[in-house]
Amino acid sequence: MEHQHRIAIIGGGFAGISILNHLVDSTAYDEELHIDIYDREQMMGNGHAYQEDSMHLLLNIPTEAMVFDGSAPSFENWLLTNGYSADTYVSRALFGRYLRDRLDVLCTKHECITLNYSMINDLQYDSTTKHFTLHVEDEKRTYTHVFLTVGQLGYDDPYDLKGTPNYIHDPYPVEEKLPRSGEMSVGIIGSGLSAIDCIRYLLLETDAKEVYAFSRSGEMPSVRGPYREVELQFFTYDRLHEKIHNEEISFSEVKALFMKELTYQGIDWRLFYRRTGNAIQDLEYDLEHSGAVGQLQYVISKANPIFSDVYQFLPRSDKRKFLARYHHFIEENHSPMPGPVAEKIIEWANSGKLHIIEGVSDVSASGAFDVELADGRKFTMDVLVNATGPSGEVQKSKDGIISRILDHFLATPDEFGGIMVDQKDRVISPKTGTVDNMYVLGALTFGSNYLSNSVHLLTSNAKKIIESFHMERK
Repeated sequence: MEHQHRIAIIGGGFAGISILNHLVDSTAYDEELHIDIYDREQMMGNGHAYQEDSMHLLLNIPTEAMVFDGSAPSFENWLLTNGYSADTYVSRALFGRYLRDRLDVLCTKHECITLNYSMINDLQYDSTTKHFTLHVEDEKRTYTHVFLTVGQLGYDDPYDLKGTPNYIHDPYPVEEKLPRSGEMSVGIIGSGLSAIDCIRYLLLETDAKEVYAFSRSGEMPSVRGPYREVELQFFTYDRLHEKIHNEEISFSEVKALFMKELTYQGIDWRLFYRRTGNAIQDLEYDLEHSGAVGQLQYVISKANPIFSDVYQFLPRSDKRKFLARYHHFIEENHSPMPGPVAEKIIEWANSGKLHIIEGVSDVSASGAFDVELADGRKFTMDVLVNATGPSGEVQKSKDGIISRILDHFLATPDEFGGIMVDQKDRVISPKTGTVDNMYVLGALTFGSNYLSNSVHLLTSNAKKIIESFHMERK
């Protein structure tokens, strides 16, 4: 082969360029590496999350906390240098432009990097040679290592409506997908961050007179409180790893340390139960008690990488218990919305422009869309937007590279989300066992790495993966 190590990074979003950055930034880096990155041109560098779209789709993390690799320029400085305002919360599209700029710098500096604006049709693995064959359009290319960084999976289709006229299965980019005319009634399925994006775009940039947001629970994410510096005393890597025996740790031990941490930090655990079932009242509560709520959120933010690190050591029964009983408490405080966003939602709801409807039992299409509630009420919408968010179940993927590697038994679904990986985030194949030279980062590792799609966790996990990669090369 022309190069000793030919590397394919499949997915050019944040996870992919984090892998790339750590590959070439490592002290173990050498010119023997030949690196190809694959993604569609519009996604290269920014991925789905930070693609070009409405400026009203905001990051839910303060600008100063959005980091890529710690090197200059920071995102905040890049904004100022390029003529943008470094507001507390800026659009996701701006962060995407920053990431593309960082990718351009890496490509200019390292001639071994090639950007491929192509979709991979198939991926096969030869366990004898330990080489991968990528089918790229009409060409076959061979690689020694693959990094699977495809980002989030496709959107769920909970009511089997995909392909129905006026049903918008994936709302992004909203500027292209969502209607601008106010003549049609618009309903949104979902009440999470994707739904909030759609609400903001429709009410800030289109002629929509009112918007309906339907969901089963009616609950929205919490509201981000003011930043607090947190230093954990009890819920630490060392204390948790001390409790791992025979490759396992019980959830009861994890919970005990977390509750001890909450007490030390002066946080009332009853804040987890503050929800009333009324979305607007809940948003108002978080705004009025932002200090206490923010403290809880930043403890969770600090603890999440640590919990993610030991999550893979939980027994199957404990994982099921955690996901069934406790996950929703963490999830609703893990990715809070900015305060100004919550204030607008409250304003729109109080003025009658936004209707948050809970108790959805079924949705059907018969020319228009009928949204039925558990109490017997029914709403009819001309346009329906699916904002339920991406699926975590890979077996629902009917096309694309994920379906191909599952079909080849190169990977297998994890009961708890994504695909099965080992402790070094290498793919576990049901046919050949651990695939030493195939790594996974991001949403595909949710079954092993808890809530591993934040920029901070993606960055730290990318670093660990590349350290493992270079160790394997020695």
